[in-house]
Amino acid sequence: MSKLNWITDKVLDAAIAKFRLAADNAVKKAEQRQQRNVIDPFFSLLIASTLELDEAKDLVQWQATNSALNGMANALGHFHQEVLSGVEGWVNHDAGYDLECKDRQILAEVKNKHNTMNASTKDKAVNDLDAFIRNKGRGWTGYLVIVVPKKPERYKTHVASSRSLYEIDGASFYDDVTGHPNALHDLFDVLCNELTTSDNIAAYCQQIMKNSIPARIP
Repeated sequence: MSKLNWITDKVLDAAIAKFRLAADNAVKKAEQRQQRNVIDPFFSLLIASTLELDEAKDLVQWQATNSALNGMANALGHFHQEVLSGVEGWVNHDAGYDLECKDRQILAEVKNKHNTMNASTKDKAVNDLDAFIRNKGRGWTGYLVIVVPKKPERYKTHVASSRSLYEIDGASFYDDVTGHPNALHDLFDVLCNELTTSDNIAAYCQQIMKNSIPARIP
């Protein structure tokens, strides 16, 4: 029996393996950046003071962790792109925008979380998507996908003045792509089984999922 009934195990397992490798590389690159880059002494002092760190090695660890987390967040965004492009009819475009479905005339840009963009970068993403839609021609629709939205709500709203461009939360977009209302939650359950070694951590993360991305009640 397949882990998910809207994507093959082969495609899903490959996406998870690629995600884990990218996350591991983010940690390694963080260590390399620390050795190569100039470190902000003011920020270092602020971290140590705020977190009440007494040992230099603890400060170094916090600095490395912060850098690694940024890289891991980028890897997570690519993971969603890989998974969604594994659904039948969808392809990983990865040049200008992330996803495309020719049959449904849809293109999309996927962002992992609402705070990965500031006002300027969001405007650019919207303008770029609008331009791609216009180039595609009549009948095409674009989506700016925010997997983890600012509020734990499902939504789909027009962006700017374009009638063919929407901002949408991740759970709603996964629903639309797969035809399964709680596809994103089902994916999370699989990841919990694949990535966690502790029942306590799995339960804690499941609660975060419940609070951040509400499931759709049948």
